[in-house]
Amino acid sequence: MKKLTLHFIAVVLIFALAGCGLGKMVDNAKLIQYQVNPSPLEMHAENVPVEVTVQFPAKYFHKKAYLVITPYIKSDDGQNEIGLKSQTLQGEKVKDNNPVIPYEAGGSYAYRDTIPYDQAYRMSDLELRIGANKGGNGKDFTFGAVKIADGIITTPELVDEGLKIDNGTLGSSDKGLMRMITPTVELPKSRTETQSLVLYYPVQQSNLPAKEQSKEQVTEFLGNVKDLKSNPDIVFKNMSVASYASPDGPVDLNSGLVEGRGKSSQSFLITKFKKEKVEGAENPDFLSRETTPDEDWEGFKKAVQESNMEDKDVILRVLSMYSDPDVREKEIKNMAAVYDELRKDILPQLRRSEIIATYETRQKTPQELMNLGSTNPQSLSQLELFYAAQVSESTQKETIYKNYNNTYTNDWKGFNNLAVYYIENDQLDDAEGQLQKAEAIDANNAVVINNFGVLYWAKGDYAKAEEYFKKAAQIDPNDEINYNLGVICIKNAKYADAVKKFGSTPSFNKSLAQTLSGNNSEAVTTLNSVKSEEAYYFYLKAVEAAKSTDNNGVLTNLRTAIQKDGSIKDYARNDMEFKNYFEDETFKSIVQ
Repeated sequence: MKKLTLHFIAVVLIFALAGCGLGKMVDNAKLIQYQVNPSPLEMHAENVPVEVTVQFPAKYFHKKAYLVITPYIKSDDGQNEIGLKSQTLQGEKVKDNNPVIPYEAGGSYAYRDTIPYDQAYRMSDLELRIGANKGGNGKDFTFGAVKIADGIITTPELVDEGLKIDNGTLGSSDKGLMRMITPTVELPKSRTETQSLVLYYPVQQSNLPAKEQSKEQVTEFLGNVKDLKSNPDIVFKNMSVASYASPDGPVDLNSGLVEGRGKSSQSFLITKFKKEKVEGAENPDFLSRETTPDEDWEGFKKAVQESNMEDKDVILRVLSMYSDPDVREKEIKNMAAVYDELRKDILPQLRRSEIIATYETRQKTPQELMNLGSTNPQSLSQLELFYAAQVSESTQKETIYKNYNNTYTNDWKGFNNLAVYYIENDQLDDAEGQLQKAEAIDANNAVVINNFGVLYWAKGDYAKAEEYFKKAAQIDPNDEINYNLGVICIKNAKYADAVKKFGSTPSFNKSLAQTLSGNNSEAVTTLNSVKSEEAYYFYLKAVEAAKSTDNNGVLTNLRTAIQKDGSIKDYARNDMEFKNYFEDETFKSIVQ
């Protein structure tokens, strides 16, 4: 394309206008000034604004003349053109309602219009076509088309390449991803866990009843301890028995009951463990007895709090008013009806021995967790299963998240993270289903709402995506959500707002927003802080170098970009950011 320096432009006459009174205007057309802002034309928010100021000199505009000005954008190959709105100007003696240009002083007119951007006009010319008429004679004359600017700079559309560089691509497509949020956990460490058994005693007795000795829970507890002792992934720590008496009856009696219940339960279980040949059962410390209160007032209080008794508040008030156990017992027994209910439903729960086996699990490696997450998910804790899904890849990730969601149906995080996996793999309908499940659990969760925005962006519903990003930001304006809003701002040509949304973290799109908002030096600094080997990373460096008139930076970075992606040649060859290099031989050799 021919280089254009635009300050004063002469209008070339293609029809003879002798005898009509407009000849002087034609002869002095070279004195008309045209200013186009911006020049070259630029695309913003998928539109191309056109602003032209036409300045007429003094004693130029015929008092009875009409002048009709129509801008056209004409494609570089001459095959297509777009006509913008026309504007009629008139001399000061014309009786009409058009803008008037005085004869003596001259004057100016500012023309503004906006057209939708069309890729066909990325390389184009902005022309003015002028028609003239002397009011009253009915004869029209046409001036030749005059090129007044080049078009069109399309740098804002690099935001899509920025999404790929900053966040990756959508599945097998080449569409850039907005930022999704996936809650994560650290590799679960070894943890201390317990197995327990409770044995109950009749009132004022310390001998273990036969029905307690033969109940199913005893057999289950013995089997669990035996498995723990033989499991190489388990470190068995200890096992202890804590015995209790209900807080009714004399303290001395209850003290003896606690002691006796501890001995009977200890003796019973050691005999059982020896019979089952459980490792270590011969050791005197295999099952130790703990020292416990003579009367279990704390257990009594807890049982009352958790009960459905009508008068439980009265009982709890007595406990808070008196600390002496005899006084407490007396006051409670005075409430006959209440005491009968306690004796029936509460006190039997307190005459017991609790046996606790304590052990520590071994920390599993990520590979072990992934294998078990797929084949034996029930063997993992909730954190272990979530971590296994988190670090796995491909279809294994899908399998483990499904296992997690089937088990922990009230945890939104599993459904959310599976949705992210589906979005990344372009399974958008599946992703929507998972996000709906997460939303049903926590409707006002900023993470889920943001990921809905990403989903709609991937589907091409940009208005709905923006709605969701804004809603998420109202709940939790974190860096990921603000990044997505920053991209929206670029798309809407709100570049200064975009810079603010991107915050302090360097990214391709933050640098793009900075250069689009006129802060090119800051944009260069930001981009230099981004580490990338992608072709368009170097392309943006070339654009920013052009804005800084850094010739070497333009050519070096453009060469690197094209070496990494040869298809960029066509884009660069028609990029008006490089208008001043179109005739440069080195530039030509790079883009040809």
